[in-house]
Amino acid sequence: MSGAGRGRGGADSRCSACGQPLLVQWVGDTAALKARVPLPPDTARLPYPQALADSTPDNLVWCLPRLPHRALCLRWTSPRHPPDCPHQHLTSHQCPPTTLF
Repeated sequence: MSGAGRGRGGADSRCSACGQPLLVQWVGDTAALKARVPLPPDTARLPYPQALADSTPDNLVWCLPRLPHRALCLRWTSPRHPPDCPHQHLTSHQCPPTTLF
């Protein structure tokens, strides 16, 4: 009996609350986290310093390389991440505030 292995690629989906397109993906090999990040257009420029400034202690910053002929694959960032990294940098999805009425 073979079990279904966990794929390395991401799943494109939408937020059930606000409908924003998301990239949902397990990141890491041993202690993996399920990342849910907004999926921006591939031409959007999202530098690391700006994402770092927008993050909170509970909101990690992810690096999203867009390589030709490869599936989207989020990467961890750390304090040693290069500030001039050319890839897109994203924080976890946060639904925009809504009013009840």
